[in-house]
Amino acid sequence: MRRLPALVLAALLYALPVLAAPATPPLSAEQLARLPFINGVTLSPDGKHIAGLMNLPDGTVLVTQGTDGGAIHNLLFSDNKTMALGWARWVSNDRLIASVHYRKQKGGAQTRLVAIDRDGGEQRDLSALDDAGLRAGQQIQDEVVDLLPGDGRHILLALDAPTTHSPAVYKLDIESGRRRMVEPPQRLVGHWMTDAQHRVRLGIRQQGEQIDIITRDPDGHDWRTLWSYPLFSAESVMPLGFDKDPYTLFIMALHEGRDAVFSVDLRDPALPRVLRLAHPEQDLDGRLVRSPLTGEAVGLTGDADDDGQTSRFWDPELAALAGEIDKALPGRFNRLIELSRDETRYLVRSSGNGLPGQYYIGDRENGRLALLAEQYPHIPKAQLVGKQAARITARDGLQLRAWITRPKAAGAAPGPLVLMPHGGPHTRDSNDFDPMTEFLASRGYTVMQVNFRGSSGYGHSFEMAGLQRWGLEMQDDLTDAVEWAIQQGIADPGRVCIVGGSYGGYAALMGTIRTPDTYRCAASINGVTDLEALIHHLRSQGGRSLARLQFGSFWSDSARLRATSPVFHTQAIKTPLLLIQGDADQTVPVEQARSMVQALTRSGRRHEYVEIKGAGHSLGHPTHRRQYLEALDGFLGRHLGDGGKAVE
Repeated sequence: MRRLPALVLAALLYALPVLAAPATPPLSAEQLARLPFINGVTLSPDGKHIAGLMNLPDGTVLVTQGTDGGAIHNLLFSDNKTMALGWARWVSNDRLIASVHYRKQKGGAQTRLVAIDRDGGEQRDLSALDDAGLRAGQQIQDEVVDLLPGDGRHILLALDAPTTHSPAVYKLDIESGRRRMVEPPQRLVGHWMTDAQHRVRLGIRQQGEQIDIITRDPDGHDWRTLWSYPLFSAESVMPLGFDKDPYTLFIMALHEGRDAVFSVDLRDPALPRVLRLAHPEQDLDGRLVRSPLTGEAVGLTGDADDDGQTSRFWDPELAALAGEIDKALPGRFNRLIELSRDETRYLVRSSGNGLPGQYYIGDRENGRLALLAEQYPHIPKAQLVGKQAARITARDGLQLRAWITRPKAAGAAPGPLVLMPHGGPHTRDSNDFDPMTEFLASRGYTVMQVNFRGSSGYGHSFEMAGLQRWGLEMQDDLTDAVEWAIQQGIADPGRVCIVGGSYGGYAALMGTIRTPDTYRCAASINGVTDLEALIHHLRSQGGRSLARLQFGSFWSDSARLRATSPVFHTQAIKTPLLLIQGDADQTVPVEQARSMVQALTRSGRRHEYVEIKGAGHSLGHPTHRRQYLEALDGFLGRHLGDGGKAVE
């Protein structure tokens, strides 16, 4: 094993403007509306340069810089309105590719690839040439299958082939833009995977609600089906990638009811599984990490779990390195993002509970760990409070995880509470840094985030308990959480507001209908109001299978869908509402909010409506975020009390 010198933190490589913390003022909407100063940072193969997306007040710039400092090169700019930058990847030490998203009014964004020199020199639009007979208007053109490390000039790209809507795999020359098909399309195969030797070896086929995982041997002979299962089934298998041994495939599958990592020997028709990683209480998540030096699979890295762990390695040297990083950056979630080709340099993203994200560059030869950049240098760190973990028992005995963010000045007496259900709904809240909870806590509100049934991360049964249960037990979990907070002396029962976005916005509206006396106010941001209309929208966007799974036998049951659609039950609402909606939202169309406003007006219910022109589902542009935050801040101040002070 390589001897690891103790890590030593080094100075900041390039200075960022850090604002001095004010004495008492709360965090402002302007501060929280800003996107992270930099994100999507990636390391060049030789470990000597980084690239990242630097967010400015009027847009985003793709930048590069040496890991030892020096000039910052501005490569590409996006205004984040008509177009946006998605990500950047190194193809060689001197050239990158970047994903560019162009907004369409209908049908979602169009994505394209651009190749550009590290210093901002020669640039090529890789969608411009059409010598392979590709349809120029196809929507998705940035699905990279393999960056072909070591090649330096070519990548493998999935693109819809001529006369078909199924993707083929093309070898793309990023210098000339020429493409050559290396794997023809197969009916209904939507995703391709290569092995460590860069051969197309695996495909994922979806037909309706049925998923097939297909593979072939390294010699390229006949395709065969490895696993076949319905969506959301307990038999689901998610391929993670091949080992250096081309017959060893790593997968994510259930172990004792939770997602775990296995290796599978493809030589054996029985497909025996060897457990490699598992957690006793939570699902594992993340991507497979391969050694750039040997090609062997060495571990898994992803977002932080409830324990704060982000990387798990079965390779002893990388496990030791991860341990050294955690010692150097204690109390944080330290994700090992990338290793240089010779594995001497590495990139880390570090964040934590009440600790904004930072990027570090490490050197395994001299033990140096240097801070590259802070993601939120404009947020005064002294005002951040972090989250506290809580466990809540729902009325049927189900155990729920929750996170509580309390104001610094919170005393023993109950105070105003903002219940903030997450979107998805098959996602979850964590105790990683959260600008929104900090924003609300700085104004004197306690914030509670509940991972209600249907949330991801806590096992298959827990997540499946949310299927087809919108507005029912999923809503009861939120009500039970409020009752728990009241019993614990955290929440003043007369000063509770529910605020959410997307599914969380739906839950906010349904809360005022199912339990109208629980909430003093409610705010829905890009929230669902009409389930039947949402299903029709999903069908038009190609999401029929997902809609059927979410709503099951109620797919065509108008009465059942109406019973759990807020737009049809405004008479039950007693509390004032705030609705915020982007008019360019492709996930929850603006018609959902407009129809709710019409119903509230007919019913004579108090409401405020803010429609943000040009805003999408995520309200990703700083201007749109600021409008949303200022509207919410004013609304909460009027109904819960400005700065947490009681209102009559």
